[in-house]
Amino acid sequence: MSFRKLNAGLLTAAWACFASCSPRVTTIAQYDAGLGRYIEAESGKLSGPFLIAADQTASAGHFIYAKEGATFDTVPGNARAEYELTADSAGTYQIWGRIHGLDIDSNRFWFQVDGGTWVLWRITTGDVWFWSYFHDNLKYSVRYTVSLSAGTHHLVIANSVDNAGLDRLYYAPDESEPEDTQTMCNPPHSVQLNGVCNASCGALAGTGHCISSPCATGSAPVVTYDCARCCAPAK
Repeated sequence: MSFRKLNAGLLTAAWACFASCSPRVTTIAQYDAGLGRYIEAESGKLSGPFLIAADQTASAGHFIYAKEGATFDTVPGNARAEYELTADSAGTYQIWGRIHGLDIDSNRFWFQVDGGTWVLWRITTGDVWFWSYFHDNLKYSVRYTVSLSAGTHHLVIANSVDNAGLDRLYYAPDESEPEDTQTMCNPPHSVQLNGVCNASCGALAGTGHCISSPCATGSAPVVTYDCARCCAPAK
């Protein structure tokens, strides 16, 4: 299934189930990878407008996404995906997600660990699935870490926007990372669209900006994935 156009029949069936079925509860699938563990996103306890869709490029052929028809950027939406994290020993853990956020309108989720503060996790990936460590909103270079005691812990993912995809999760008590992402670009600073890396406006030496009026003298317009008009820094 294309990221850009979800199968209409699948959506119709999924929405019918959402209206009449109980929340789906399945056994959480975890796989050891060194000190880290993987969890398939669709294997959690799903409720609200989270749906499961098929995609041959997803790790187990499926992923989850929300379809609520609204944006929730100040509080989480009504979809929930709940997971059990097992910490074999106490330590500081990092959590990653294999996410698909085609553009700036479909690139974010909320997450919460052990009933703590909800954090907005945002990253645009373009056409590809991309492994991103959890972080707070636009703080792309600051990894979210959490101190966990030995035992079982609770991770909840909630929707912020429609059509952001989540394929898989990974968590580890060390600095190990999940399997490599195959992309020639550097999300969110540049993303792969139709086989080409497209820069973000903000990645232009940190001084690019989005405007509605023509660029100022000495500042040339450039094509970026996140702005209708972006002006390069004046020379």
